[in-house]
Amino acid sequence: MMTKDQQWIREHFEELVEKFAGRYIAVANEELLVGDSLQEVRANARRKHPAINPSILHVPHPEDFVCAL
Repeated sequence: MMTKDQQWIREHFEELVEKFAGRYIAVANEELLVGDSLQEVRANARRKHPAINPSILHVPHPEDFVCAL
């Protein structure tokens, strides 16, 4: 079962790839936090939402989805 934050990421995934490829994002209480490292985004999420376990993702680059056959 997906959390609300995981569902938010799923619904906004294409936009996240377009805007934040290569960066880290955290979603806590449906609020997007962006950082350049896992440590940065985790610290920001904990500071803003200490009681929530955020959903964290390293956003892939569009070319990561290209399949060579």
